[in-house]
Amino acid sequence: MSSRVLVTGAAGQDGAYLCRDLLEAGCVVHAGLRPGWNDESLWRLRELGLLGHPDLHLLALDVRDAAACTAAIERLQPQQLFHLAAVSSVTQALADPLEAIASNGTGTLHLLEAVRWHAPAARVVLASTAEIFVPRDGVIDETCALQARHPYAVSKLLAHTALRCYREHYGLQAGAAILFNHESPLRGSAFVTRKIAAAAARWAQIPVEPLTLGNLDAQRDFGYAPDHVAALRALAALPHADDYVIASGRCASIREFATLAYAAAGVPLDWRGAGADEHAVDARDGRRCIVVDAALLRRHDAPVLRGDPTRARRELGLTDSVDTAALAVLLVAAERRRLARNPRP
Repeated sequence: MSSRVLVTGAAGQDGAYLCRDLLEAGCVVHAGLRPGWNDESLWRLRELGLLGHPDLHLLALDVRDAAACTAAIERLQPQQLFHLAAVSSVTQALADPLEAIASNGTGTLHLLEAVRWHAPAARVVLASTAEIFVPRDGVIDETCALQARHPYAVSKLLAHTALRCYREHYGLQAGAAILFNHESPLRGSAFVTRKIAAAAARWAQIPVEPLTLGNLDAQRDFGYAPDHVAALRALAALPHADDYVIASGRCASIREFATLAYAAAGVPLDWRGAGADEHAVDARDGRRCIVVDAALLRRHDAPVLRGDPTRARRELGLTDSVDTAALAVLLVAAERRRLARNPRP
């Protein structure tokens, strides 16, 4: 008998890859989507060739609605629940903190309560974040202290601690994937890696306006999304649920990633200046192609977010199949394909 799986946030990067992997494993997948979804919002599922699959069922589900969560869990009786639906942008959460709390924090509680009462045997996996941990010697593992330095972290800290509470006090088999940055050709346009890759591909085609970035020194642990998604499935299969850091274990600065992406597009960069005046020029002709915008500098940005994936590698089989340079090549190649389909003046 096929496993019944509910994936919230199924139209996102991780959700789409997860739906693909689950369908390939023979599962019946209920893809939770924000009500009001349209054809355009399903572009990732379409690119993966999943739309129309007989075992993929699209489901309008607003996790902010407790009654809707209860009805969905009671009706579907999922054996696994992957909760990925969230406000995933720090910038968006800063602009509307109450929406972030409702979607990320309270929405998680709605699902946990529904599982507790109507599907207590279900395996639950939450997409948590490195943003809620205090690094130790510049590295985050599962034992690091928790804190929230901005509204996005507040919302995710609520979700993370609620999951722990329901596991410890109600016996739910619920584990958190403590996700670090993970990229792919399906990354959303609001994320800095996609912005850089798109700008590099456009500049290589027709140099126009320079790309504006914030803190070039910020270092992030850039992993590959399909590797992280495979770890989510492994987490759900554990005999006893727990929380795991899902990361590559290596870091690159935004400056380094931009250099790699532009190089992948055939554009060598020459960095000049410092601080807010730092910029990159196309080394072939000296034209400015990247500048710093002080408005994009966030006061509470962590300077370094590096994860220790030792435990996940040992117990979940987490892999790191694509390094940062290869990741930049993948993202730029995807943007070039998009430009070929939709050329811009």
